[in-house]
Amino acid sequence: MKELTLQELKEVEFEILKYFDAFCKENNIKYYLSHGTLLGAIRYKKFIPWDDDVDLLIPREDYDRMLNLFKDTERYKLFAFEKNKKYRYPFAKLCDMTTRKVENNANNGVELGIDIDIFPIDAWDDDLEKAKAEADYIQKNMYYLYLSKLKKPDAPNFIKDIAMRIVILYYKMLGSGHFIKKINKASANPEKEGTRYLGCKVWCVYGAKGIVPAEAFAETVDIEFEGEMFPAPVGYDTYLSCLYGDYLPEPPKEKQKTHHTFKAYKL
Repeated sequence: MKELTLQELKEVEFEILKYFDAFCKENNIKYYLSHGTLLGAIRYKKFIPWDDDVDLLIPREDYDRMLNLFKDTERYKLFAFEKNKKYRYPFAKLCDMTTRKVENNANNGVELGIDIDIFPIDAWDDDLEKAKAEADYIQKNMYYLYLSKLKKPDAPNFIKDIAMRIVILYYKMLGSGHFIKKINKASANPEKEGTRYLGCKVWCVYGAKGIVPAEAFAETVDIEFEGEMFPAPVGYDTYLSCLYGDYLPEPPKEKQKTHHTFKAYKL
């Protein structure tokens, strides 16, 4: 297998994005560029130079339709816990199966190709304090899910290594599916008339920062990304400000690095 460079990885991901965009247009499915992908589109009109992923958000009802309508091909395969209980994420990934992605220290339950991440948008509780409590609960279960997927502990000394092995064994016995079900149960909540807050609940890595005013997602607006046009939330400024604060200035050089720990290969 040939290991792919960062630029080659981005090129594969962009092809997956274009394939998914065509699928959504054909089936009248609403989606938005999100997270760092949207930040890159607004700041650079392309990928963040040091980043290496594509993130999308889809309203819950459209997300469920997507799971039912998408047909796998020899090249492109949609992974979701609802479709394959061996898969160990509470959100979907669309993979290019002519490639392989190898995580350094995580067992995802299935062989994944280079992918784009597809997250459902769900409604938070209309009471902001209760919404924050929801985020705390889901984040705890995200951590337990992470422990259930670890291949080995990453501990600084022998005693902590032994302790972590016992903890990891406990969560592995419960199984990743146990925590995915808890996350999905706490998250799945389609937008209704009068919903105040929306966001990515199933993978709320930003915690309470991901509780976004619903009007940010009221419509889509096309923005440029890698020379083509893709949908973004009409309130992208509100959305990005919630997640990142003052998002336009670049971070310091020492922080300009990817947060991922995997290698990608062409088969």
